[in-house]
Amino acid sequence: MGVLTFISMLVMGSAFSAGFLLLFKQKIAWGISCIGLSIVCYIAYVYIANAYFV
Repeated sequence: MGVLTFISMLVMGSAFSAGFLLLFKQKIAWGISCIGLSIVCYIAYVYIANAYFV
């Protein structure tokens, strides 16, 4: 589970940071979509972790 956590946090953090960077660069649609992608990745991580590791 440690590897899954590391990879998922890396992907979620990168998408979230890229979303804020794009928002500050006035690319609103891409920024919101990256932040939304990080939220979707978090929900998927919670589902996988609860289904297989709890």
